[in-house]
Amino acid sequence: MATIKWAIMGTGTIAKSFAQGLGQLADAELYAVGSRSLQHAEQFGERFPAQKYYGSYGALVRDPDVDVVYIATPNSTHKDNILLCLNHGKSVLCEKPFTLNRHKTAEVIRVAREKKTFSDGRHVDALLPSLPTSS
Repeated sequence: MATIKWAIMGTGTIAKSFAQGLGQLADAELYAVGSRSLQHAEQFGERFPAQKYYGSYGALVRDPDVDVVYIATPNSTHKDNILLCLNHGKSVLCEKPFTLNRHKTAEVIRVAREKKTFSDGRHVDALLPSLPTSS
């Protein structure tokens, strides 16, 4: 089974929970971390090591080895960050809310279809072991 190389965009609390859950999956690795500053990305790596750290989201999505990007940035930036990833051929899993309205969501879906990439927005309880599940 191939290992999926994940990148995390953003270094806040939910990103830490996602990284912890990702570490429990046999077919996934935290490959890269991107933040608005290299220092924040590297600090995140002290607890959740990755192979690469980026001080900009643009540099993160230009990495040809990243398979999927988990977006854990502020809600108001989700649409722009999703589109940044899709326009660089990256599949996306975005923390909720996916976007702030249906028009932005429609734009994301249109671009994902054009680029033949996958984009999903949800809260993945299975990857967040520190949070209680609803079941």
